[in-house]
Amino acid sequence: MADLKLPRINKFIGSGRIANELELKYTPKGTPVIRFTLACDRRYKDEADQWQTVTSWLDCVAWSKWAEFLANQAHKGSAVIIEGRIDTRNWTDQNNVNRKSTEIVVDMIQTLEWKNRDDAGNTGTEDVPLPPEESAHPSATSDDVPF
Repeated sequence: MADLKLPRINKFIGSGRIANELELKYTPKGTPVIRFTLACDRRYKDEADQWQTVTSWLDCVAWSKWAEFLANQAHKGSAVIIEGRIDTRNWTDQNNVNRKSTEIVVDMIQTLEWKNRDDAGNTGTEDVPLPPEESAHPSATSDDVPF
């Protein structure tokens, strides 16, 4: 039987809100890290044809530049889109019990709102600029497209 070559894909893409206060920490070697929970909602219709919402609580970890980015640009409740990979860690706790956790290791994060600071150090949110509408040039035809 021929060897089956499976693609090595471990990719998570999702959106949600940060469900906890963000605390920037550093490893003993000085690498920034933030652990947070992402609340992802999914809507579906039940048997009575009523819309229901189910929330999944996903453990995430951001390292280095993404940890610093989160510390400066996000807060509890911030809406974000993240890309990452799913990772499982095994360890033994202080009571000598084997533990296992699965988390999303962030490769990219985009906030859907920004946290800015004024001169007094207060924080607030700023509206996200919207991209121009596709109908900005309604007179364009297929003859106008250069390809």
